[in-house]
Amino acid sequence: MLARVADSFYWMNRYLERVEHIARLIGLQLERLPSSPARDIAEGWRRLFRSLGTHPPGADTYGGAEDEDDFLFADGYTLTDYLTFETANPNSIMFCLMAARENARQVRDTISNAIWSSLNREYLRLQEITLVDVWRRDPAMLYRDIIQAVQLFDGICASSMRRDTGWHFMRLGRFIERVQLVGSLLEAHCAAAKNPSEGKDDWVGLLWACDAFEAYCQLHGAQVREEKVLDFLVYDAGLPHALCFAVNGIWSSLEAIDSPAAGRISAMPHEMASRLASILSRQEMSLAVDEKGRDVLSDLVTLCRECHETLERTYMSCPTEFASVP
Repeated sequence: MLARVADSFYWMNRYLERVEHIARLIGLQLERLPSSPARDIAEGWRRLFRSLGTHPPGADTYGGAEDEDDFLFADGYTLTDYLTFETANPNSIMFCLMAARENARQVRDTISNAIWSSLNREYLRLQEITLVDVWRRDPAMLYRDIIQAVQLFDGICASSMRRDTGWHFMRLGRFIERVQLVGSLLEAHCAAAKNPSEGKDDWVGLLWACDAFEAYCQLHGAQVREEKVLDFLVYDAGLPHALCFAVNGIWSSLEAIDSPAAGRISAMPHEMASRLASILSRQEMSLAVDEKGRDVLSDLVTLCRECHETLERTYMSCPTEFASVP
C-alpha cells in the first residue's frame, strides 16, 4: 500500500474517533447545565478542556490556563459553539469532521460508495446547522446524532471492508487516538480527585463518557467506586473504550500489517506497542486516584504519542494537507 493511502486511512479514523469522543463529552456536559450548581458546571468544563489539551476562547483575557474563572465567566453556549463549529479550533467537531472527510476523499477510489456517503452525509448535515438552531430545544440531541453517525460509519466499514492493510491502518488510527483521548480523560479525573467537589457523579459521568456505564453496572453493580472505575477503564480487555482493549488492538493490527518474520528484528512500531502493553501490565502499572495515578497515565499518553510518531516515520512518511494535531 502506498504511504499516502495508509496515511489517509489512518488519519481518517483518528479524526472520527476524536469527533465521537468530543461529541460524547459535550453532550454529557450539556445534560448537566439545567440542574447543576455553577461551580460544578465550571469544573466540568475545566476538566473537559484539560483532557483535550486546549483552552477556552478568551482564556488569555480571563486568566491563566488553569484558572477556574475562565469557565465561570464564559457561558456554556460560547464554549459549546467553540468545541463544535469553530473551524479554527483543531479540537472542534467540525474541524475534525472536515479533516476526516478530506482524508476519505483522497482515498475515494479505494472505499465503497456506502462508506463515503455515510461520512459525506454527516458533513453536509452539520454544514447546514448552527448551534442557535438547536440550543433552545434539545442541544444534547445534536451530539447523540453525531455519535450515531460515526458509529454508523464504523458499522458500514466493519460489515463491508476486507480485512486488508487499509482496514488495519484504520484500526491503528482509531486505537492510537482512543488511548490518547481516554488516557488524558482519566488523567484529568485523577488530577481533580483532590478537589473536594469531585464526587460520585463525576465518576459516573466518566463511565458515560467512555460508553461504559452499563457494562460497569453489569460487572460491579450500581455502586460506583473511584478505584473500580479506574481499574475497569484501564485493564478490562473486553471493554472497547478501555486502554487495554485499545492497546491490544494496536498490537494485533501491527501484526497484520507487518508480521515479524522468524529471525528478523521487529520493526520499531512493534517495539513501541510492546512497551505500551508492558506499561499496562498490572505488575508494572500501579494505579491510584491521586497525583501518582495522574503521572502514570501521563507517561502512558506520552508513550502513545511516541508510538504514533514511530508509525508515521515507518509507514506513512508522505505528508498530507491536514497535518497531524498534537
